[in-house]
Amino acid sequence: MLMIAESFLFRSEGGFIRIPIWGHIPLSTPLKKILAHPSFLRLKGIRQLSFSQQVYPGATHTRFEHSIGVYHLMKLILQRMVTNPLAVSLQDDRLQFDDETCRTLLSTCLLHDIGHYPHAHVLEEIAPPGDADSVFAHHEALTGLFVNQEHPGAPPIAAILHDDWKVDPGSVVDIISGKSSHRFGKLVSGTLDPDKMDYLMRDAHHCNIPYGSIDIERLVESFVPDPELERFAITEKGIAPLESLIFAKYMMMRNVYWHHTSRTFSAMLRRLLQDVVDDSAVPVEILRELFYSNSDDRVLFELDRLIRGAGLPSQGLLDSILNRHVYKRAMTIRPYREPSMEADPVWFGYSSNHRRRKEKEMEICALLARRHNLTLLGHEVLIDAPATRDVFDYDDFREMRIYPTKHEHRHLMQAKTPGGYIRFDDFRESVFGSDFILSFERCTKKFRLLCRSDLTERLEAIEDEVMEILLH
Repeated sequence: MLMIAESFLFRSEGGFIRIPIWGHIPLSTPLKKILAHPSFLRLKGIRQLSFSQQVYPGATHTRFEHSIGVYHLMKLILQRMVTNPLAVSLQDDRLQFDDETCRTLLSTCLLHDIGHYPHAHVLEEIAPPGDADSVFAHHEALTGLFVNQEHPGAPPIAAILHDDWKVDPGSVVDIISGKSSHRFGKLVSGTLDPDKMDYLMRDAHHCNIPYGSIDIERLVESFVPDPELERFAITEKGIAPLESLIFAKYMMMRNVYWHHTSRTFSAMLRRLLQDVVDDSAVPVEILRELFYSNSDDRVLFELDRLIRGAGLPSQGLLDSILNRHVYKRAMTIRPYREPSMEADPVWFGYSSNHRRRKEKEMEICALLARRHNLTLLGHEVLIDAPATRDVFDYDDFREMRIYPTKHEHRHLMQAKTPGGYIRFDDFRESVFGSDFILSFERCTKKFRLLCRSDLTERLEAIEDEVMEILLH
């Protein structure tokens, strides 16, 4: 293990990069080569929180600093894996933190967001007529594009990974994109991942709110390998900081990630771009290039230049976004069935069925126009539906295990696996069991009906008829 410590995890050729939250991070030559690469530098123009800066003006931090933070946290975790006697003793042939594994995990964490583009999470579901493949790729699927991208005077990042990091670029791309369920996938994505640990604290810091406080040092000190499941586990002392992480995510979801204003701007942009695609106002190839190659601050103005004068009815949505004329909430619905609290497919289905969502928006607008003798174009009412994707890593959390180290927990011996691990739920030392995590999910997600500010009261007055439209 000493060879690992000397070769990479503790390597520094002098110099530091200083970022909020973690302070000075030592620089090595392989790290500096990626940080200075044009494909990585473009992340300085991609905001971490998309439209949240419309609510929290300080939330202008970028994927660039977040990526460095995730790299830093994985480095701390791996340093524990190779220096802590317990963590070393639990490794076996199924999960061994040798030199190559550490380099692969570090480079993966550094590059995990390399495929991001402005407002990616908003745009990934937009599809052309006929329900073909989405216009915009999921950012993970673009990892290979930017890792292999060539620039004048600079080798692709893939060459730097191969020559300087001594890792297989294809393996890094596969882990990030989730191809073939790579064996390292659970080490970089899940309940105990450095991505979540960084963005919760970083987002709270830049939004200047007190909800993202996590005892990161103690949590990292509790990490141990779980070779059977090829993931990280924790010892008992990690329970309290893990609780702080889970609760921080819940509070950040409620107050930042699901804030109605940022969600509304996202819904407005999504509908605008859906119309752009449906009306062929901009060729799909040009639209992709526009978002894949521009920064947050530039992309909307470039979009305005492309569609101005095209006669697109929903052009006004872009004007409203640029001038911060945000739509208002007219209806809010809990998208779960009582009393089972199972997800109701009626409300969740609107998230993935973009065609149905747009049809219902236009139908509600037509109803309002008839009832009040208005001229509406069909985009003045919008649906903001929750995605079916699990927010709180429920399946991963149910699998997570604890490695008990204290004699006082001998009463749990029957619950232990042959390797000595106990499922977090079976440990019974925390109220944050998997069922409790589900309650966080149910409280956080909402189905909202949004509208132009002058239509709010009129829409509320015909709520029963609107519900009839939405449910059929």
